[in-house]
Amino acid sequence: MPNCTHCNKPLNRSVYKTDATGAEFKSCPRCSTNNGAEHVFHPYPDAFGTTDRRTSGAHPEGPQSYCASCRGGNPPAAGTPCSAL
Repeated sequence: MPNCTHCNKPLNRSVYKTDATGAEFKSCPRCSTNNGAEHVFHPYPDAFGTTDRRTSGAHPEGPQSYCASCRGGNPPAAGTPCSAL
């Protein structure tokens, strides 16, 4: 799997970032893999949703892995590239 050209982390792994205003973002592995070069971020948790079945020590809110668009069987969504955050 290729790595992000900006942060050098695997595109198929979720990454969390906070922008300069304090807004939280999470990358979608499917959107990022489809991009092929950089992680693609969406607002978190609004674009992902949460579930009790995905809770963990690192993420007690239980984030979904993929954005709502990808989970719904739609094409990967346009988002904010890693280099813009």
